[in-house]
Amino acid sequence: MSFQSKILDELKAIVGPDRVSVSPEVCLAYAFNPFWGRDIIVKPDIVILPKTPEEISQILKVANSYRVPVTPKGAVGGGGHGGPLKGGILLDLSLMDNILLIDTANMKAIAEAGCSFFKLSQEVFKRGMLLPTAAYGSGPSVAASAIDPAYAFGGTRYGGNINLVEGLEVVLPSGEIVRVGSMAYLDSEFGPYHRYITGPDLVGLFTRSNGAFGIITKVAYRCLRKPKFWAFKAFAWPRDRLKECIHAAAEATSIEVFDIHFNNRARWELKPNGPKIPEDLYFVLTIAINGFNELELRGREKEVEEICESYGGRYLPEVGEDFHAIWPCDFLPEEKILPPRYSLPAKIPRSYVFLFDELIHPLSWMPQIYEKMSELCAEYGLSGLVVDGFILNNLCSSTQFTISLNDSDPDVVKRYRQCQNEFRKWFLERGGTFQYRLPPYVPDKVWTNQLGAFKILKKIKGLLDPNNILSPGTFELFEEVEADE
Repeated sequence: MSFQSKILDELKAIVGPDRVSVSPEVCLAYAFNPFWGRDIIVKPDIVILPKTPEEISQILKVANSYRVPVTPKGAVGGGGHGGPLKGGILLDLSLMDNILLIDTANMKAIAEAGCSFFKLSQEVFKRGMLLPTAAYGSGPSVAASAIDPAYAFGGTRYGGNINLVEGLEVVLPSGEIVRVGSMAYLDSEFGPYHRYITGPDLVGLFTRSNGAFGIITKVAYRCLRKPKFWAFKAFAWPRDRLKECIHAAAEATSIEVFDIHFNNRARWELKPNGPKIPEDLYFVLTIAINGFNELELRGREKEVEEICESYGGRYLPEVGEDFHAIWPCDFLPEEKILPPRYSLPAKIPRSYVFLFDELIHPLSWMPQIYEKMSELCAEYGLSGLVVDGFILNNLCSSTQFTISLNDSDPDVVKRYRQCQNEFRKWFLERGGTFQYRLPPYVPDKVWTNQLGAFKILKKIKGLLDPNNILSPGTFELFEEVEADE
């Protein structure tokens, strides 16, 4: 019996023959990635669809015995990597998509790993509560949203998605099933009521880990009360008034508006049928404001108007509502959801959107960061730079720079990569942090504060499993850290 046949028989014994495949057609279907990962094609050797944590536990034990790499996969929400990096076993978690608990009395929710965040947030929304950081339609799963970057609408008031994660159920690389944070109380009479249990906060070990320390099987969230009253505003500044624009964003953040997005005019130029930004204006803040009564809403609206106008911002009627209306967001009241006005042109040029990186940095550094990226794009002959900054409640920004490229032209792709690498070096040397949307998921070298973090993770690796089989290969960096020492 061949090596693969032995593994296949053992996996079929765990989940049954209908949920395991080595078919070339099936495996090839899992090898492709959308948009930013189109050039990364790695076919798994085996695809398996588990339904329970116990099945995942047994699968990992089989994989350990044969030293076969394992990659968990949720939904792919339009960007990033969707398949394996090293072949081996691909765990498709899409059958684990149940919502297990929505507790309106204690404002908690629990869902399985493969449940889409949008599905969960919609069910929470129907019950008068809110999970505000989902803006990506039916996209990523709750597990992906907990362990990867998930910044979107609502971060200005509530922070990132992981700020709302209170507990996790995880299958470690060894196959052991553990519950951390509030999930440690899942079977108690109190239930999953509090993230910070007696002992260290192990939820933080798994968030932002890209799945390197274990496979998330359940996520517990803290829900929020849904405000009834909403307003949407937009203010704009000329090209040479970026600092004033950012000062306004910082002050508006401090009064706890729901959401602030920072964009340049190029974002609207991509949609020719949308609202027009006046020629003398360049930077735009779109601001979503909410309140639990009309008096609170009107008070916040007035404060926002006074702040933005005091820094020279010009009010743009309809732009704010248009910006939010095109997103299928869970926080928008039904009467605010408008049909998209935009249609595709008759002939689409061959170009694809490429994301430079997702940057996390102090909001006060936005002017220097924007100017540096603009300078490098001009140096490398790249045009059409779009910036989208998600302003967070801790006065940081999760900033995305995107550009449309003809990726069939090797010279264009080469210049894009050179520009990206030069900016990364500049950004990281100043203490910036970011997470790639594509492998490798961490920088090629470890700069500044990241060195200390990886020293700690190197020790944690030994506590979890000295022979980690999970991919992506975060632990490959430990050897680099040792070499640097």
